[in-house]
Amino acid sequence: MKADARPSITTKSPFLLRDLLLQHAAQSERDDLPLIDASRGAANWQLRPVLNAWHALGVYSAWAAGTPPRESEVALALDPHAPHAERFAEFRSSVAGGSRPLSEGCDLLDATWSWLAEEVLPDRSRDRIIYQFAEAVAGRAYATPPTLDFVQPIIARYLAPLLFGGDLELARQFEVIGCEGATTGLAMAAGTLARNGIVRPGDRVAVWWPTYEPLRDLMECQLGCEVVPIRRDPASNWAALPEELEKLQDPSIRLAVIVSPGNPVPVVTDPRSLDALESAAEMNPDLLIVADYVYAHFLDEPVETELGRLPHNTIGVYSVSKDFGLAGMRLGMLLMHPEGAAQKALAGLTGEDRACADARYTRRAMAPAEMDLTDRIVADSRGVSFTHMSGISTSLQVLACLCGAYDIIEPRSEAYFGWVRGVLADRVEALYDGLGLPQPGWASGPSSRYATAIDLYEVAAARGGVELAEALKGREVWDLIVSLARDWRAIVTPAEAFGAGEWSVRACFPAIGAEQARELGRRVAGAVEAFARA
Repeated sequence: MKADARPSITTKSPFLLRDLLLQHAAQSERDDLPLIDASRGAANWQLRPVLNAWHALGVYSAWAAGTPPRESEVALALDPHAPHAERFAEFRSSVAGGSRPLSEGCDLLDATWSWLAEEVLPDRSRDRIIYQFAEAVAGRAYATPPTLDFVQPIIARYLAPLLFGGDLELARQFEVIGCEGATTGLAMAAGTLARNGIVRPGDRVAVWWPTYEPLRDLMECQLGCEVVPIRRDPASNWAALPEELEKLQDPSIRLAVIVSPGNPVPVVTDPRSLDALESAAEMNPDLLIVADYVYAHFLDEPVETELGRLPHNTIGVYSVSKDFGLAGMRLGMLLMHPEGAAQKALAGLTGEDRACADARYTRRAMAPAEMDLTDRIVADSRGVSFTHMSGISTSLQVLACLCGAYDIIEPRSEAYFGWVRGVLADRVEALYDGLGLPQPGWASGPSSRYATAIDLYEVAAARGGVELAEALKGREVWDLIVSLARDWRAIVTPAEAFGAGEWSVRACFPAIGAEQARELGRRVAGAVEAFARA
């Protein structure tokens, strides 16, 4: 679809907020304005070498497979004892003078397998490594184990510099569970904690505020917990207020939930919050921390994390797909320490509580009492206790590994991420230029620059002074957002749902170019002024 194409109007009434706004934009009479949709953060770029390698591997898998007699269109399972290194070399030679993408993909595959055989899996032959990758990408069989055994060592190396302060030994201690995006990983962990009586309805959960809105729904609506906001100060680059951090000293706080870098405010957990969490964990060693680090690779440089500071208390989630413009692939990773506080909480259940927790898995395990928490999360990941259909597909696990390997072995990786950071910085600058506002302080600090919460009072004051800002009071921000979609063909979402101010909207940067971001700023500013003066 072209950038200025109209979204289709469905006959069914939309019930999702974004769909409703898109319908308003589709019905707009402003034929002179191309649509600008900043409501979601799927990137408008992808890294080509990783995709080339993944597709080349798929072609090799089909090429190397046997066929039954008189059935040339049927591919049999790969032979695990075949000389796959030799066969892949033959395949690579056959495509060398033809398809450039396939040839470049083969180059990355060859480099990946050399690195794995020499440094990561020295006990495994190159033939075996190639076979495992090729059979997995074919998607012929259920994943066994659910997260394939070569995933953890690759992901540990990938995340060690980002989340563990470069401590590879610590990263290696964590179990990795593949999941369909980071949000699914959060839901999986929280659901199993609840299913096993570790987190219960009515428990108090500290959440850094503003936050990613689905987490609030997960805690309040699905788990029945009481959310205790830890409010952050926009005047201090969204650092948590000291008086808010005192809430963590309350021993009734069972769980702390953090998104770092955040969404919609793209800042990391501030040092004072890390200190407060460490103090709370010293007072209450059973404190659980769930941290989402999806945008960590967009930071200018790594920062200290909850995983690095409090590895036994923290369950982490990550999404490899966001790093490489593969949001639709849903390449999530759940990170858990096998001896962490969550596992100890399960082991500490006694009496009826323990019997009830174990009874939930009696039809899925020979000895349910011996299932540790990560096994239970895997069993619960589809909403039913079936381990063989859990996690993410074998093909996508291979793609996640190729992403990680590219970042580790490819010298061009830092240039790619440097380009990403520069592009996002340009888009932030352009948006605020269009709004007529100075760039926020976080833009030059440790920030992912993934999204922002635009204060519409500030926009109004910049356009027409305090009187224009005051004219917004008593009005409905939703009416302005609808007008922005219908009359200005620009899509943003209410930031109040994320815990920001009532008169604020959220815009995401990965999906829009710099000139689109500047134009979005102009349209928001124009819409605010027109709405306030109406």
